[in-house]
Amino acid sequence: MLATAEVRHGWHQANDLRLHHLDYGGTGRLIVCLHGVTGHAWAWHHVAPELASAGHVLAFDLRGHGDSQWSPRGDYGSDQHAADVVTRMDALGADQADLVGSSWGALVAMVVAARIPRRVRRLVIVDVEPSFEQSETDIPPRPRDYVTHDDAVAFERQGNPHAPADLLQAVAAGATRPGSNGRLVPKHDPYFFERWPFRSDDLWDLLPSLTMPTLLVHGEASFVRCEVMQRMAEAIPDGRLEHLPDTTHVVPVDNPSGLAGHAAAFLAGA
Repeated sequence: MLATAEVRHGWHQANDLRLHHLDYGGTGRLIVCLHGVTGHAWAWHHVAPELASAGHVLAFDLRGHGDSQWSPRGDYGSDQHAADVVTRMDALGADQADLVGSSWGALVAMVVAARIPRRVRRLVIVDVEPSFEQSETDIPPRPRDYVTHDDAVAFERQGNPHAPADLLQAVAAGATRPGSNGRLVPKHDPYFFERWPFRSDDLWDLLPSLTMPTLLVHGEASFVRCEVMQRMAEAIPDGRLEHLPDTTHVVPVDNPSGLAGHAAAFLAGA
């Protein structure tokens, strides 16, 4: 038996696509959580309730991911995701929000914060570098289907060895749907088996324009380089870096309590 925490589902029409989010509760200012490539809103299942003491927490499914609609033209650049975030904030009547982004979601949050700084009160950047040596098509192999739910859980465990067992169950369930072949298939657009557009991003020049208080969080067991995130923190006027030991790249899944502890305290600030 798998049961999630109580959440509400919501959908908005944004830039011709129907986009989905999970509402994790809380009151007051909007806190938006953004996942990474091939991820989804359920990745924030353990972190989001801890942030609800600081505001109203929504986790967005980016276009092409989770229960959000796929782009028929493959419009999946960070700029398109950022435009979706702003459109959804407008639909929610939120003039300003705190943005918490992991991996690609952090790049999207950085674009929003740099282009429209008045819309972002505080920013949390989780385990990402602002530019990449790999090409868009240099993609690590991933399963295209699973025989059972347990197989999907086992795949998630490979990348998140420290994750709570119940969270991995929810993440695996949120990442897959029944396929026509009787197996479970990933919910994300198959486009992401072939191309990761953010690999062409170079956001170094945006960092000095991130004038809002910014927390950077690094997983010390991640492939993301500590020295690069330190350079990022030094380039951001009001940036500071925190490290999470024994934590791999998908920090909201591999170490939700560690991330929540730092982020909740940071977002509670005036």
